[in-house]
Amino acid sequence: MKLIFSPSHYPFFNLALEEYLSNFMDKESEYLLFYRNTPSLVMGKNQNAWEEMNYNYLKAQKIFLSRRISGGGTVYHDLKNLNFSFIKPLDTKKVANYDSFLVPIVEFLKTLDLHASIGKRSDIWLETQSKEGKTEKRKITGTAQYTNKNRFITHGTLLFDTDLEKLEKAITIPTNVEVASKSLKSVRSKVINIKEVLIKNRANNILTIEEFEEKLAHFILLYFNKPVHLYKFKKEEIDEIEKLAEEKYKSFEWVWGRSPASEIIRKIIFKNQEYSIKIKLNRGAIIQEINTKNDFLNNKLQKLVTQIYKKEELEKILLPIGFTEKEIKYWF
Repeated sequence: MKLIFSPSHYPFFNLALEEYLSNFMDKESEYLLFYRNTPSLVMGKNQNAWEEMNYNYLKAQKIFLSRRISGGGTVYHDLKNLNFSFIKPLDTKKVANYDSFLVPIVEFLKTLDLHASIGKRSDIWLETQSKEGKTEKRKITGTAQYTNKNRFITHGTLLFDTDLEKLEKAITIPTNVEVASKSLKSVRSKVINIKEVLIKNRANNILTIEEFEEKLAHFILLYFNKPVHLYKFKKEEIDEIEKLAEEKYKSFEWVWGRSPASEIIRKIIFKNQEYSIKIKLNRGAIIQEINTKNDFLNNKLQKLVTQIYKKEELEKILLPIGFTEKEIKYWF
C-alpha cells in the first residue's frame, strides 16, 4: 500500500489528485490518501449547485465551490477537516461495501475513548451528551464512492475541529429562492467535531489535526498489515495534476454546467420593489426561459434568455437596464 499526504490544500488540486491516482497511476497499486482543503464546499457529481449552497455567503467568505467525481451529498471542508481516500484495484465484492474501510477508522476512534459507530448511510457517528444531559449521536463522517473499469475510490470526511458555523451558513439556501430539479439532494444531519467530544470527555491528550492525521494513518496501516511505501510525487506528476485541476475541476462547465436542468423561483429587488421571477435553466446552466408578472420588467429581462447563469454574464445585461450591484445579489 502506498501512503500519500497531499502536498496541497487547494481543493481543485486534491479533487484532481484523486482522479489522477485512479486513472493514471499504477493500476495494480493500492493507495491511502489524506488531504485537507482551504474552506470549500464540495458537491457530489449529480447535484444541483443552486440547491446546495448560499452563493453570496460563499463569495463573501471566499469559500471555493467544487464538484467531485463521486456521488453523494455536499460537504464542507476546511483545514480542520481531514479527508481520506482508499484507492484500490476494482473488486466487485468491495464496491458498495463501505464497512471494510470504515471499521478501522471506528476502531481508531475507540482508542481515543470515543463511542463511534457506522450509520445506515455508510457514515460515522459519535455518542455525546446534549446540553440536557441526554446521550445522542452526531455525525462526523460522510462517504462516497467512484468506480471505473480498473479502480475504485472510497473516500470520506472527518470533522475534527471544523468551523461548524461556517459549514451551516454555507449550505443554508437563501430564503428568497426555491429550486426544483431532478438532482440528488443532500441529506442534512446533526454534526459535531471530534475535538469537541474529546474535550467533553476530558481526554488526557487533545490532539492537533496534524497529530490526528498521523496517528490515524499509522493505525489504518497496522490494521491492514500490509507493506507500506510513503509515496512522493515527481514534478511531472504534479504538473499533470495541476493541469487537470485547472482544465476540469476549476472550470465553470464542471462545477456549474453539470447541474441538471432546473426551475428557479427568486424574489428579487428592482428600484425598491420586490418581484418574483421564474428562471428555467438547461443542464449547461443556460437560461432557457425567464418570466415575471410585471410586463415592463419582463420585457427587459428577455435579454437574459440564452445567457449563461453566471454573475459576470448577468451583470453585463442587468447593470445597463438599471439594476444596482446590491440588487443583483438577489439573483444569486
